[in-house]
Amino acid sequence: MKGSKPLTWLAGLLIFGSVVSGWIAIGRLAAATERGMARTEESLSSARELAANTAASAAELQRLIGVVGQGLASTAEALVATRQVSTSVRGLLDAVSFFDRVESLSKSLKDAEASIANVEIDLAEASGAIEETAPVLDKTTVSLQSIPDELDRSILQVKASRARIGQQVWLWRLAMVAGGAALLVMLVLVGQLYHAGKDQP
Repeated sequence: MKGSKPLTWLAGLLIFGSVVSGWIAIGRLAAATERGMARTEESLSSARELAANTAASAAELQRLIGVVGQGLASTAEALVATRQVSTSVRGLLDAVSFFDRVESLSKSLKDAEASIANVEIDLAEASGAIEETAPVLDKTTVSLQSIPDELDRSILQVKASRARIGQQVWLWRLAMVAGGAALLVMLVLVGQLYHAGKDQP
């Protein structure tokens, strides 16, 4: 058949063209995937930095709450001592209360003691609120401090995947070239068989 040779060449060209197109397509797909993974890595790095800053802020807040709690306790102790001193002084003044000025001073001390007692109650409530908040904040701080490590692991996984993309591309391209070569060999063999059968009487 006269047209068999041109058809064989055409089939060979189509196979070659398919292999070249596949080669280019695989390269572009790999490049797009790598760009996407690079953006993912950048996003994870930004998130890691933000998480580390948040964890540091939480740790600082935890420290400050501890300082505030200690300050409240010390203030409450100082107020108790002040009220006790005032009560003792007032007891001494009451012994000489026949002077109007002393009686007036004793009354002022009594009013001050009542105010101090009210402040003590407020401080006790504030201190209780801080004591209730501290365990929750501790747990939150521990959770926040673990996030940067988790993100570091994710970043390493993305980097490893990016490194594997290049290797995978060459495997895909090699498979495509091998498949194209196999088709060409089959095409040549079919052509030879056809001509051998034609040449026989």
